[in-house]
Amino acid sequence: MRVVSLVNGSLLSEAATLYAITYAKSMQLPLTLLFIDNGDESLEKHRLAVSSLKELAASQEVEVESVTLKGDTLTQLQHFSRLYAIDTLFCATRKFTKDHSFSDKIVKAGLQTDVAVVKIKSVPKVRGYRRVFFAAGDSPHPRAFLLWLGLLEDESVLGKLCLTPRSYHGFRRTDSSSKRQYIAAPFLQLARMLHKNVEMVSVLQPHNATELYNYLLVNCFDLVLFDAAAYPQKLLNRVTDATATNSILFYPRKS
Repeated sequence: MRVVSLVNGSLLSEAATLYAITYAKSMQLPLTLLFIDNGDESLEKHRLAVSSLKELAASQEVEVESVTLKGDTLTQLQHFSRLYAIDTLFCATRKFTKDHSFSDKIVKAGLQTDVAVVKIKSVPKVRGYRRVFFAAGDSPHPRAFLLWLGLLEDESVLGKLCLTPRSYHGFRRTDSSSKRQYIAAPFLQLARMLHKNVEMVSVLQPHNATELYNYLLVNCFDLVLFDAAAYPQKLLNRVTDATATNSILFYPRKS
């Protein structure tokens, strides 16, 4: 297995790759810096970015390689994901949904890997982040949970796990804080066994975009991880567009 990060020489792809390096280090997996040359990107910018990222990965004792493919991006990605066992594919997206990032096509391509779409709002916060919020829906997806753990680099980083009903349709009066704590307990216990600094946030009603945005704003998180399968895409778009917090949208592999 390997972690793969798409790089194209842009500042956003470099920043997204920093998260990939942290995750690869935590999971003790090699990292592949993948560049697909479709003729639209600057080869010089890419060369400089890869050189810098390789140096950083080596300083973190992460095994790293760079791979360049030529041709249509989606075609090459599909081919690459079939040939190699990929743990997670990291790719940067634009700051605002209306800009129609290529990451949307990657998510819909049905690649044989989990996809982590990284939306960078503040480059300085990529380095030295200290507060990571995990919006997990009504129960953490094991692979999204693993990504969250991997991003909690050491005990100085606080991780907050938030469980909430997916929708009012699924919301029942019998839902309780104790029930959500019961669901979260094995995940939090495992995190603490791995010496992660974690807490739980229990929400008894479904989030709306305004409430979620306000919560992130008030609590000054540096990074928020969403299990994208647990929330409506419109809510994710509204929150990640409005907030100044860096975010990662996790899309699990489709069997």
